[in-house]
Amino acid sequence: MTTSSPPVAGTRVSFGGVFASEWLKFRSLRSSWWLAGSAIVGTLLIVAFWSAAVPGASLANVLAAVANGYIVCGLLLIIVGTMISTSDYENHAITVFLAAVPSRTPIVLAKVLLAAIIGAVVGGVAGALALAVSIALHGGGASFGDPGVLRVLGDVAFYGAVLCVTGTTVGLVFRSTIASVGVAIGYLFIVPIIISLVPLDAFGLFSQTFPGNASSNFFGVAVDPGHLDPVSGVIASVIWTTAWVVFAVVWVKRRNA
Repeated sequence: MTTSSPPVAGTRVSFGGVFASEWLKFRSLRSSWWLAGSAIVGTLLIVAFWSAAVPGASLANVLAAVANGYIVCGLLLIIVGTMISTSDYENHAITVFLAAVPSRTPIVLAKVLLAAIIGAVVGGVAGALALAVSIALHGGGASFGDPGVLRVLGDVAFYGAVLCVTGTTVGLVFRSTIASVGVAIGYLFIVPIIISLVPLDAFGLFSQTFPGNASSNFFGVAVDPGHLDPVSGVIASVIWTTAWVVFAVVWVKRRNA
């Protein structure tokens, strides 16, 4: 039995109002800013360590440092995404929001949009700063104007949005931050490995479509033929992420608060 109460007659909640509410909740949480800041700082620290361990002014070394540093950013963006969706369930405020927006779909889409924006901004800033630090510590080897570098930065920002939205949609399904982080990491990185172990080419190709694997060529100018090219990787990531959004909408509409 649902605990949602009927909306007040004559009132209508706009999507803009729902999104503004989600943004207000997000920015009011101190942990949100700590996690977002840690994603950027942690990325830069790993880039610094990697640059010191693998010196040499070359484009490959510069981008390799960025790719390894971004692991920290990606993991923290998954956590940020789950918090956007699970905080309402864990503090039992979700019944209030579902009563205000009984159709529920705007709430899900507002959370997804917020996660996409936060992921793209934090991921993009972390990627750009990581590239600048990597270039400086390697003593050159690349520049922002080099062919393909701006594409890498765009893919990095896009990947940040994918990770954050994935965390949010998984959180809407499982309603627990810890469980959702575990499921999201498993879906992104562990399930594809298990699928690829099946000795059939179709399974190997299918495993490459998961966003964790589809992003393999996002961080390099040279394309690894063993993985999806950047355009195919973006398309595959969009399809998987859209599927999660649709599933989250259906799940939230059918489940009680």
